[in-house]
Amino acid sequence: MNTDQAKKLSLPDLLAKLGHHPVSEKKGGYELWYRSPFREEKDPSFHTSFIGGKWIWKDFGDTGGTVIDFAMRYQEQQCRPTSIKEALAFLSDLFQPGLFSTPPPPPRPNPAPDLFSFHQQPHREAVENFSENRQLEFIDALPLRKPLILSYLANERHIPPALALRYLREVRYRNLATGKEYFAFGMENQAGGYEIRVASSQYNFKSALKARDITLIPGSDPTSASVFEGMTDFLSLLAMTGRGTLPEDAIIMHSLSSYRRAADAIQARAYASIKTYLDNNAPGQETTERFKTDFGQKVFPQSQTFAPHTDLNDALRAQQPQRKPSSNFRV
Repeated sequence: MNTDQAKKLSLPDLLAKLGHHPVSEKKGGYELWYRSPFREEKDPSFHTSFIGGKWIWKDFGDTGGTVIDFAMRYQEQQCRPTSIKEALAFLSDLFQPGLFSTPPPPPRPNPAPDLFSFHQQPHREAVENFSENRQLEFIDALPLRKPLILSYLANERHIPPALALRYLREVRYRNLATGKEYFAFGMENQAGGYEIRVASSQYNFKSALKARDITLIPGSDPTSASVFEGMTDFLSLLAMTGRGTLPEDAIIMHSLSSYRRAADAIQARAYASIKTYLDNNAPGQETTERFKTDFGQKVFPQSQTFAPHTDLNDALRAQQPQRKPSSNFRV
């Protein structure tokens, strides 16, 4: 990423990735006001405006400038290098080329639609893509290190960093059609593949690399199991209960299309008790009924425990106040 490209990035998108959201908007959404990301304050004194084809910012208790100036000031706040080169590397890390589009805001009719409507897209509508010939190539899986991933999980999903570091990996992969490399957070499955999800509230993309399968995490009680639709549901239950592990085995389906794999694992292990934490929507409840049909009175649906929320992560986010962004994500 060069300086011209960086200056065209969306500053509201950048602020959202760092866990900051507007308190108010003016001028039809072209001027957004925030509480300053550089200090604690009650009344917003930081604003960003779309002027001359690019976003600029002004902090009345600090300074202002372009997106690059913000990146340099933000890194300085985090006690990190403040050169333009380091700022460009920081922005490149946050805005993966080809994945995060940052066009200027379109002309807004009156009444103006919400500039930040992408934050309200249900994450369960994420696109699920996997086939043996899919043009995604696994590169490697490493411990979580990127601040973008840890910040997204903590600030957007309310998943504590300790849990994320324990159960998730930073997965790098390549789009063979374009040759571009990307990263996501993911969890290894039973087939040695990785179920991945992009750390973004705007782009709800998830897939599988190498192979699609369930993940089974053993607990201390081999006679019982808990079944989850996705990895964030599993981590949300741990966060809600204040645990690092579950006493029973955890079976994470990653996709409802993996029902047969989950059912085969349950049958092979002859669990005496099966809790299901599937979504409070039609697909989730239909799959719950399939478990009840196949395993009868061994199944104890838990969806009602987090109703009226659709899933466990919705319930977790509803019970906690908005987290303040953490600057301690470097490992």
